[in-house]
Amino acid sequence: MSRETARRDMSLNALAVLTGGVTAAAFVGTGLVTGLAADFTAQKAQAKALSNAATAPLHADVAPAPVATPRPVRTVVTTRYVQGKARVTNRQIITRSSGSVSTVRSYRQPAPAPQPAPAPRRAPAPSAAS
Repeated sequence: MSRETARRDMSLNALAVLTGGVTAAAFVGTGLVTGLAADFTAQKAQAKALSNAATAPLHADVAPAPVATPRPVRTVVTTRYVQGKARVTNRQIITRSSGSVSTVRSYRQPAPAPQPAPAPRRAPAPSAAS
């Protein structure tokens, strides 16, 4: 191996080591700065939460906890059958309600097929007098 080749290889090797060191330092620096920023943000959030908690009034000491009051229950069941002519849709309605809950179900039959429209009338023929 010639002297020039050895010197070139040595300088490239030193350059590779220097580049690797700079890259590693950049990664470490980025991680360090990111960690410090996250820690600072967490400290600010915790301080704000403590400040808000200190200024919030305690409502539990002022009024007693609410107690559930039993309410009367009313149940209504209504069944209605409506029937008409053959052309009118048959309909059945079932209504069930219990307290404040109400359910309405409607069962409908399909509509009858449409009827063809009547043919339009012809216009009168023009008269020769006009």
